[in-house]
Amino acid sequence: MGIGERIRQRRMELNISRNQLANMVHVTPSAIANYENSVSYPKPDIFIALAIALDVDANYLFRDLLLGSFGTNGRCLELTDEEKIAITKYHELPPAGKHLVQMVIDEEHTRAQKEGWVEFPCMFPGLRKKNSGFLLSDFPRVIRIKQKHVVPDMDFCFQIQLDRYAPVFKKYDILALSRTPAAHNEMGIFCLNGIYYIRMLYQTETTRILCSLNVIDSDIYVTEEDSFECIGKIIDHIYGDYEIQGDTPSSFN
Repeated sequence: MGIGERIRQRRMELNISRNQLANMVHVTPSAIANYENSVSYPKPDIFIALAIALDVDANYLFRDLLLGSFGTNGRCLELTDEEKIAITKYHELPPAGKHLVQMVIDEEHTRAQKEGWVEFPCMFPGLRKKNSGFLLSDFPRVIRIKQKHVVPDMDFCFQIQLDRYAPVFKKYDILALSRTPAAHNEMGIFCLNGIYYIRMLYQTETTRILCSLNVIDSDIYVTEEDSFECIGKIIDHIYGDYEIQGDTPSSFN
């Protein structure tokens, strides 16, 4: 008998509905249905709550975990002997002891999740201008990126808010930039007479052109009279896990 079947059987023995059980363990009724139908598996803290709500020994629900084991993502895991001993000891604790252990695990898990993240300034476009130009938002935010997903040599990020850069970039792509100015045939964010553009730079000794990344906008020729600056060279996208924090001013300026 699987985990889901045990949950359903015990719930029916107690004559409680899925809605009632869901309220007892603070999940949705559809989550209970998924557990019972083996569509998904409860996280460890939900297992604990289910055992308490169903008034069963945790071994009743954890039997498959001890044999197989299913992780929080539903994939099969292998428990070490040390982990099995720890779970057995946990089962023997009174409710107050189990609650204390759960608090410690939650706190340590939260701390571990925060480690390995790196923060960078993240800029956003503000008021739009012609030819896909824009002003910068007054308040850059902060993006947190998993260390393993950090692009080498990146200094800050920029999130695209338009579909005008396809197929090179898509809407909501996070660009990784360095403060090194873009060179010939490199992409960057350029400030021309106070307006910002995401373009490819074509540059020779006598000519400087901001080449459009789409077929809609025209290329822009830069003259000696223009105020021109590259604020960052685009070196890659951001892939993997990241979090953009709220209206938190960054240290970009």
